[in-house]
Amino acid sequence: MLLCSPAAALQADPLPEPLTFEAALDTAANPAHFELLQIDQQLQALRAELGIKQGEYGFSVDFRGRWREIGTSDLALPGDDDGDNAASLIVSKPLYDFGLQNSRENYLALQLQALEYQKQMKIERRRLQIMERYFAVLNADNEFISENEALAIGFIRYDNALEDQELGLVPEIEVLRLQSEYELIRQKRSLAVHRQRLTRAMLAEAMGYPEQLSSDLEVPQIDPRQTVPDDLDAMVERALNQSPEALLAHARTRAAHAAIGIADASNNPSLDLELEVSRYERDSRLRDDWRASLYFEIPIYSSASSDKVDLAQAKHRLALADQQQMQSHLRLEILELWQQIQQLQLKLQGHSIEQDYRDKYLDRSRAEYELEFKTDLGDSMVLYSRSNAQRLRSLYAYELAYQRLVALVGFDFINQTPSQ
Repeated sequence: MLLCSPAAALQADPLPEPLTFEAALDTAANPAHFELLQIDQQLQALRAELGIKQGEYGFSVDFRGRWREIGTSDLALPGDDDGDNAASLIVSKPLYDFGLQNSRENYLALQLQALEYQKQMKIERRRLQIMERYFAVLNADNEFISENEALAIGFIRYDNALEDQELGLVPEIEVLRLQSEYELIRQKRSLAVHRQRLTRAMLAEAMGYPEQLSSDLEVPQIDPRQTVPDDLDAMVERALNQSPEALLAHARTRAAHAAIGIADASNNPSLDLELEVSRYERDSRLRDDWRASLYFEIPIYSSASSDKVDLAQAKHRLALADQQQMQSHLRLEILELWQQIQQLQLKLQGHSIEQDYRDKYLDRSRAEYELEFKTDLGDSMVLYSRSNAQRLRSLYAYELAYQRLVALVGFDFINQTPSQ
């Protein structure tokens, strides 16, 4: 059912409405999503391959039959049959290959472990991607609120100017200026509407619910006072040993090293056992009712043996280089995230002060409007909403950077390490 109808499987459990932040993040481990389906099938294929390799060194039982009609010679004894049918039961088992089987099983087991780490990393990256797209929807909604307010104010000013022009109070050039501004505002609002739809579609795709675009999203509670350790070296060391990226790179390097053992052992001797029990229709002293055999094979020379080792060693060195590249990336990423968090905390403090100023300015504009004084209430409302949207955008960027750092070094490590 899952393979025949993936869309139905994806939407077996509908999303809540309004969509909560926790429910969105929970879909990161949705087993029906194509990203996890792909890696699960790779895991299944690798487990099957490991089972096949292990089965090759177990007992093998075969039945071999023969139906044959023959023409007897003139010298045949009376009673000789013209049938030469036979049936044999053969039991065989490899006994020893001097390390080749162990090397193969070790290699596949390490590959399996690497895939498990890759799956964990995939889920964590999906979680961060869903978080980023969830915040993108909230930012798009806040942007729409600001542009919608600006559109209302722009239309009122343009409409009032038209009425004043009819009364001869406003020149035509002023009306054209306000109309031009209004058209620009309309374009921005239209773009904000499109961005709302696009960000929701991107969120739905990331969660694995492409046909369920959430109309209403819950605003998560975010604490901007979360601190991170000042000891960058400790965080880097932690990430280089415990992050999903580091565990994956290490497992891949170990698997590549195990492949060298397979190449080295590919020309080792082998020892096999075979037992055979047969029954024949015609009697003959040249035929055996049973046989027990030991077969040994000692390779003497293979022109490709050294090339196999060279290839495996080259792949291992490549895996080591990839691991070093990952470590370099982690060191820089942790530094960038730490700096970004520090900067965003300062930015949020500035947003808080600006928001307080916009709030008080808006209250004064409302009071002047109620007293029928000339006021900029409309501009104050737009500036207030835009200031709030910028504050929330920075808050969401802070939370995303914090969670990315947590994914690399671990939440417990950040909480247990005091900030200097």
